[in-house]
Amino acid sequence: MNKNYFTTGEFAKMAGVNKQTLFYYDKEGIFKPDTVLENGYRCYSYTQFETFTVISMLRDLGVSIKEIKAHMANPSPDALIRLLTSKRSEIDKKIKALEWSKAYIDNEIQVTKEGRDAKIGEIIVQDIPDIYLAESDYGGPTDDMAITEALGKHIEYCNKLGIYSACPIGAIIPLSAVTDKGYTYSKFYTPAGENTEGAVFDKGGPHLCIYDNEGYKNIHKNCLKIIEYARENNIKLDDCFYEDVILDDLSTGSYNYLVKLLIRICD
Repeated sequence: MNKNYFTTGEFAKMAGVNKQTLFYYDKEGIFKPDTVLENGYRCYSYTQFETFTVISMLRDLGVSIKEIKAHMANPSPDALIRLLTSKRSEIDKKIKALEWSKAYIDNEIQVTKEGRDAKIGEIIVQDIPDIYLAESDYGGPTDDMAITEALGKHIEYCNKLGIYSACPIGAIIPLSAVTDKGYTYSKFYTPAGENTEGAVFDKGGPHLCIYDNEGYKNIHKNCLKIIEYARENNIKLDDCFYEDVILDDLSTGSYNYLVKLLIRICD
């Protein structure tokens, strides 16, 4: 049966690679030309194109030359199925991670715009959408060392839930834990998908909010300020404050983060 052959340059152009890639794959024994003429010219067949495409895809997925070579040394339908199935699972994980990263970037753009336009120190009413949260309990002290350790555990928990990449972390302060002397945290949280295992539904609606550009310095003062504002305006508050970092090192270049403190208004 006669075949149509391509030169190394023609096949490389068709496959979207340079000739050196074909030479390298030939040297490593994972993809050889269909035939080599007496003058040393390598000839590739159109029937090899799909094979090359699969090998290129595997390389793009990080499969080593050694692993591909081992398969090519003993090819079989079952061996190919096992190889491709394992890589499909890896692709699914990467897709999920990329989807999470995209959602994170979209949210970060929105939140950064919010922080850029925020009115510092002014109590406002803001409508917050429903959200699902991955929460971890905290009953320790408020010193930096204890909180840092707890945040590390929270991040580990998020990773187990499949929450990928950078994940924003907020804190919950029970209304009952705010006294004249200070406050304590009860939970740390990260936004999660509705289908995330263990995610807790958090009802949205109107919230009293205040932005502060001095980091965590004024959290206690702002809790008391919101409580007093609610009292003066006969507003009934829910049982928890939420503390969110809106702008951090990436946009402020300092530790004076822009922090948002909010609490839901009860019906």
